[in-house]
Amino acid sequence: MRRRRGALAITLALVLVAAGCGTRVEGGSDAGLEASAAANGEDGGGQGGGAADDGTGGEEGMVGTLPTPCGEGDAAGATDQGVTDDAIAISTIADPGAQAAPGLNLGVHQAMTAFVEYCNRLGGINGRTLELTLLDAALFNYNQVVQEACESSFAMVGGGGALDETGAQTMVDCGLVDVAGFTISPDKAESDRVYQPLPNATYQFNVGAARRIAEEHPDAAENAAIIYSNLPVTERQAERQIEAYEQVGFEFVYEQAAEIGELNWAPIVVAMRDAGVEYVAMASTYEEFVNLQNAMAEQDFEPEVIDLEANFYDDAYAQTAGPVADGSLVRITTAPFEDDPVDPALAVYLDWLEQTAGGDAKPALLGVQAFSAGLLFATAAKACGSDLTRDCLIGELDQVTEWDGGGLHATADPAGNRTTDCFIQMEVADGGFRRSFPDEGYSCDPENVVELTGDYGEGASEDG
Repeated sequence: MRRRRGALAITLALVLVAAGCGTRVEGGSDAGLEASAAANGEDGGGQGGGAADDGTGGEEGMVGTLPTPCGEGDAAGATDQGVTDDAIAISTIADPGAQAAPGLNLGVHQAMTAFVEYCNRLGGINGRTLELTLLDAALFNYNQVVQEACESSFAMVGGGGALDETGAQTMVDCGLVDVAGFTISPDKAESDRVYQPLPNATYQFNVGAARRIAEEHPDAAENAAIIYSNLPVTERQAERQIEAYEQVGFEFVYEQAAEIGELNWAPIVVAMRDAGVEYVAMASTYEEFVNLQNAMAEQDFEPEVIDLEANFYDDAYAQTAGPVADGSLVRITTAPFEDDPVDPALAVYLDWLEQTAGGDAKPALLGVQAFSAGLLFATAAKACGSDLTRDCLIGELDQVTEWDGGGLHATADPAGNRTTDCFIQMEVADGGFRRSFPDEGYSCDPENVVELTGDYGEGASEDG
């Protein structure tokens, strides 16, 4: 039982990634390759503006709407640790070697490998080649691999770790900059010297989907339930969601922690029915929620709304749950893999992922964020020219207040570490996903983001 609890507890940390951690293998890659091929004129129909014929994907000189930051140049000088005349050393952390969850976030390593190959093919950053070191935290070694990065890397780029709180202060103390693909803990999310393309701000919450639900399903919003696994990380996430949703009219009539690996969900279903619940949310893994949904189906309990975080945007969830999940809503802030055609920037990511990983490619939301982090890093580094130092990099990153990776995800504010005010609702249908709202693009509104006042922790500081 202890082994089971440990394995799930580790995986559960990823529930809190605002953009989710779903791996999307089916369908998306082919669509992306087709879009990228079209952009390259491989179907004989290249359109105005010029199409790249150098294998770099997408319209020449562009990643979606973003002018590529990668290219030739005359940068020179050994300006900082990990920077030479002709190279920039960066590192990317993920957890693929985790014994409890083999392959965890392998898509992050794949995405950064793809980005580096893409960037170097174009000439690097101002002519300096990117030299990538992939670091495997294997869950419990996050601080150790951060120390490795401290010894030789100029910056950490595109990565993240399920137990990132263990190395947050180490990173700050050694002077590294982390342009992270994602963060988990407040220790890391609110840390000095950390920038994210899609910030996971601890004291903000996007309630755009909640506002829509409250408008269209007022009875559900007034009779809400949230279930969470009995771990500090998921309890904190549930508390944040409750505080945020209550600000837009939700009333939670039932809150319940569940044991890790719970086998008997019937009592929770009975309790929700007795409380008159019409809305259900869950802070946990999709595996746990599938068990709950099956128990709900067995008792013919059909709440009006099921509203899930982005980690449920995973084909494995939709396919494992089957028909019991149909109609469940999942909120995301990245370009959907199901869009036809896929976003041009997403097509570039998918194309290069296929080129570098081949049949082992694992398109994933966190992979999308990692690729965006690579672009964000490169954009700031390019602006530094020859004088590439960590101080210059920070100065340039501090000016990036609007960023969408060329269309990879919703517009966010990396410099201000502010949660995006945009969202998309996806709906589970027939073992996959389809758009529910809006019909295209994102729904964005400053009122979608609310401030939180609870005590949820604080970040690592340069003051120690």
